[in-house]
Amino acid sequence: MKIKIIAPLVSVAAAVWFGQVQAKVECMAVYYPHWHQYPKGDEWFGPSWKQAEWTFCQNAKPRVPGQKAPLRPLFGFLDGKNPNDVAKEIDLASNAGIDVFLWDWYWYGGEMTMQESLEEGFLKAPNRDKMKFCLMWCYHDRVDSFRDDPRAPKRMLMKLPRTPEDFLANIRYCTKFFKEPTYWMKDGQPFFSIYNAVAFMKDMGGAEPTKKLLEEARAIARAQGLKGIAFQGMNPHSTVEANDLAQAGFDYTGTYSNASGKAPWLAKKNGTFTYDYVDLFPGVREVWQYISAGTLPYIPSLPAGRDASMRCRNDEPFPWKNPRYPYEAICLNNTPDLFQQLLQEAKDHVEKDPKNPGAVLIYGWNEYTEGGYIAPNNFDADGALRAVAAVFGRKPADEYTYVNPSTKKLYTIPAATYENVAYGTHSKQKVDLFLPKGKRGPFPVVMYIHGGGWSGGAFEDHILGPSIRMLLEKGIAVVGTGYRYIQEVPRAEVKPPVMGCLNDCENAVKFVQSKAKEWNLDLSRFALAGGSAGACTSLYLALKDGNSLGIRALAPIIPQTSMDPQEMRAWIPDITYGGHAFGYRKFDDWLAHRDECRADIDRISPAALLRKLDAVQAPHLVMQGGAMDATHSPVFMTKFKEIADAKGVKCEIVKGPQPCFGAAFVRLAEILVDGK
Repeated sequence: MKIKIIAPLVSVAAAVWFGQVQAKVECMAVYYPHWHQYPKGDEWFGPSWKQAEWTFCQNAKPRVPGQKAPLRPLFGFLDGKNPNDVAKEIDLASNAGIDVFLWDWYWYGGEMTMQESLEEGFLKAPNRDKMKFCLMWCYHDRVDSFRDDPRAPKRMLMKLPRTPEDFLANIRYCTKFFKEPTYWMKDGQPFFSIYNAVAFMKDMGGAEPTKKLLEEARAIARAQGLKGIAFQGMNPHSTVEANDLAQAGFDYTGTYSNASGKAPWLAKKNGTFTYDYVDLFPGVREVWQYISAGTLPYIPSLPAGRDASMRCRNDEPFPWKNPRYPYEAICLNNTPDLFQQLLQEAKDHVEKDPKNPGAVLIYGWNEYTEGGYIAPNNFDADGALRAVAAVFGRKPADEYTYVNPSTKKLYTIPAATYENVAYGTHSKQKVDLFLPKGKRGPFPVVMYIHGGGWSGGAFEDHILGPSIRMLLEKGIAVVGTGYRYIQEVPRAEVKPPVMGCLNDCENAVKFVQSKAKEWNLDLSRFALAGGSAGACTSLYLALKDGNSLGIRALAPIIPQTSMDPQEMRAWIPDITYGGHAFGYRKFDDWLAHRDECRADIDRISPAALLRKLDAVQAPHLVMQGGAMDATHSPVFMTKFKEIADAKGVKCEIVKGPQPCFGAAFVRLAEILVDGK
């Protein structure tokens, strides 16, 4: 049940009238800098720690169905102190509308750890001017929670001195960051957050000593030519504690992950140790309310998810018998659509707050092993970033930057005219529509279906991306298509499993065609294109039921043109691809059960469909290859062309520069625009 947010005493209109509401709400995201080799890691964990926590992402054991593990960031396992690697993160985050990285900062009595990610990675990135940053001092002892034994005492790694002198030394060091041109300012002052601020205040002797200490810190900053320091006290647990922080001289309050509350507590109490993401929402909203009720401006935070089980030992039985961090409850079903809903609520909350906090904090950008991340990954692709863009807007507004899962490279293309338009209820059942600018319709259409073995992929990927501008310049509308991955389709829903993906794409085509009048599309010039598994899907859609979808032309790129294991093995002796589409882990198992699958093969396999199709009904086929591995063998094309030629179906194999596959799109454009 959605909890109603209590309206503030000052209306939005009145607050704007009196100059109390900032024109822009900025979007912050927590940056966790634990993705590179560093000296303390070698000291604590030995040479095997070279990949830091990436190892946990790679070999995490899924504990329950629906859990997002093992995890694979789409840009690969980056080196956090490599400026070129961090540049990828900056490009993706900034384009999605994230303004600020809140950097976890670890300082212990003059010793730092993981600072290389900031000093060698982010600050030396060639595009660092796209992203602001600020620091959050992680005010807690550093203990070993990295696959530790839950029955043994925690091993101390670094202990906080908890002295005023150490705090001031920290501030003196950090003034070099404060003077960086992209350091985030509030009220003209560098913003500095302190985690566990209530504990910090108590350790410093209470509110009055803390207030004097913060003033000393501001004096250090002023001596460096700065206006002062805007201090944020992180994680008060009540309105009273938030007001205590105001008495102690803090300027802002905040919460870090905001992923606690009733839902995790109940999951622990009932012994399931799992709960739904949406069950966090009432507790998150409650925190926004009681901290905002305090004296200070509160920057509301929201979790993208919560699952620390990657930091748990793989051999530890689940449900946990010895619950303590990281052996805690696992959040499930944290979909991009639900995240977008909560993010919009957070932004609305800020806009209605007369105290002008001016920002929202997302937990987090890359806290992978705690489940707090929005960076593109193998489960949600860039769905969470699309959610951020929907709420905060892309930067620049006319560009879309994404990472291609197979190549790990970034592509920047024109922003969609309509992005993430839903044709179904699942967060991947979306399409992007790109309309030509300065052209008159109705527009011919190229609808693209991405590859990835029906188990991954990006709406526009590395095959469509390099050709999309050409298509738009020729006056052709382009549609990028999302669909559920095979593993997301309930097994009881369809058989074989790949039918879930195929049905999604068919529904997407019908949806786009239903919008033809609204979007000014010419359905008589409607073409499909696809890469790899997407090429196979596009063939299926264009050839089924006598081309009932009315496809004019079709560009299957590096296609699998048969889904008959016997035919595939005869064509390509070393082929091992495709069994998963029919529910088999291995190709040979699929081949052994071919007779049981025969009816499904006949209705799905492009070669089988082409053999049954009347040539008059067939679309104009334009194929292009390139890869020479068995999965993408050019034999698929030559054998398919033989079938097409024998039936009198127009079928071409085009060649062009690799690996962009642009020749197929050029030929499609000729067919659609010039009728050649």
